[in-house]
Amino acid sequence: MKIATISDVHIKESGDEAEALLLKFLKHPLVQQCDYVALLGDIFDLMCGPHSIYLQQFQAVFDAIDDLQKSGVKIIYIEGNHDVHLKKLFRKKWKKDEVILSQSHIVLSEDNCLYYLSHGDDHEVDNESYQKYKKIIFSAPLRFVANYLLPYRVLEFVGRKASQKSRKRGSQIFNEDLVRERFRKGVEVNNPEADIIIGGHSHVKDSYTLKSGSVYLNNGYALREKVFIYVDNKDYQFVSL
Repeated sequence: MKIATISDVHIKESGDEAEALLLKFLKHPLVQQCDYVALLGDIFDLMCGPHSIYLQQFQAVFDAIDDLQKSGVKIIYIEGNHDVHLKKLFRKKWKKDEVILSQSHIVLSEDNCLYYLSHGDDHEVDNESYQKYKKIIFSAPLRFVANYLLPYRVLEFVGRKASQKSRKRGSQIFNEDLVRERFRKGVEVNNPEADIIIGGHSHVKDSYTLKSGSVYLNNGYALREKVFIYVDNKDYQFVSL
């Protein structure tokens, strides 16, 4: 089984460098020959709820995904912490759930090989405040607010402000080596029963063999690393974009 994954692209607006990178990924020859293509969250810097304007604003991305799934490639989209509550939005584009959407990890199995795919924040086990925050934003009350009560303009304003503060705060405290070590420990603690574990969220590129013999892969922050993960059975590589 051939799988291509990418995470943490953080597309902010149509036509930006991040969108161009994702389109390059979706149209890459290796990607187009895959059995599965997985978008592992934070593909967009802010996307929440069923607002049709997203389909218009990012039409090139949604059309490229649609072309890929129509060609026979199975598409998985796992929501991150910047792109949430997208079920109703995706139903507007894919009425028969042609794109697999999930708010949690997905396990694929083929030829006695297990692949564990997630956004990667499930490995941030030592960050209790974040885990509480994630439970709140994925809760039923917040899902109702996102789907029925939150106007797009309010969401955009609040989301942009929060995103700016988050990036400013993160740039001050970010230590790549420490983050890499934290996530490796988190994967060891979670110890998913899989041969290959792929996640994102940390913004740190990594390839790490666990004590169990499983392999953990992370493409890091896509705009900085400009790579995606390509897996052919148990063989894997980072492919440049």
